[in-house]
Amino acid sequence: MSFINIIIPLSFIVIIIKHIIYRKALIMPTRKTYPEIITALFSVIIFICIIYFYANTWIHYVTGVLGIFMFISILIKQGINSKGFRSMYRYQPIILWNEIEKVVIIKSKDIKVTLEGGFMEQTFHFKKDDYDKVITILKENLPKQAQIKPIYNAKHWF
Repeated sequence: MSFINIIIPLSFIVIIIKHIIYRKALIMPTRKTYPEIITALFSVIIFICIIYFYANTWIHYVTGVLGIFMFISILIKQGINSKGFRSMYRYQPIILWNEIEKVVIIKSKDIKVTLEGGFMEQTFHFKKDDYDKVITILKENLPKQAQIKPIYNAKHWF
């Protein structure tokens, strides 16, 4: 067994544990949309097929399964924590409260929260029942100059 065969699975395990810690620190996790769920399931199926057809040794299977768990752990770490919004984007994993300039909240089938600021615009989806909790968290944590613009009963075009 080579050094790389030990290091790669251990690295995956460390990353998975880090993402689980991020998930536990969330005040409010996001709701996954149907396109996100379908894309994730399709991706996992592709990963399983690649593992099944191309794995030659047990370390390939272990690394593949850990890769699938790492992919899923990346998807579940989105939401609101005490520091701001936790994103799955690598270039900005957390959007701090003081970086947010404008928040647009669309309430229809679910709550769609769009953040604008000095970063790339990002959108988070939450359960419709959590509307009051989301508003309360935003009002308590956003800086005074940040704008909150709620839009009620918006129609989705998709």
